[in-house]
Amino acid sequence: MSGIFGKMFDMRSKEEKQRDFEAYSKRIFPYGDSHREKVSEILSALYPKTNIKYLRMYYILLKEETTGENAVDFETAAKKLTKKSMVKATPELNADLHALLLADSIIDENLNYPSIEELRASAKNLISLGKANI
Repeated sequence: MSGIFGKMFDMRSKEEKQRDFEAYSKRIFPYGDSHREKVSEILSALYPKTNIKYLRMYYILLKEETTGENAVDFETAAKKLTKKSMVKATPELNADLHALLLADSIIDENLNYPSIEELRASAKNLISLGKANI
């Protein structure tokens, strides 16, 4: 309900809302639509049987929590979002997404992400270090 009231009483101009949305989009996918599509491709390859919209939303929410104004570590973000997620957030899923977020944090405009196998190896390493057992 608060979301509805928040939108009703949002007194920002259309231009301010657009500027805020663009800033948010730039933070989540700094390299634009091609960046979003590349992340979506990777998510689909990692979890082909999972609804991509829900999986991408979970990824975006994790990224928002870990890079936003009041950023928290991945484990804290995952614990907070697991109950609200439309996907079954298993330790393996969280480890894979953590590995993808780490890769995403150092990516440049060429969008040369690690392979799926490399991401999975990184995720297994995170699990063995106790960094993704949510």
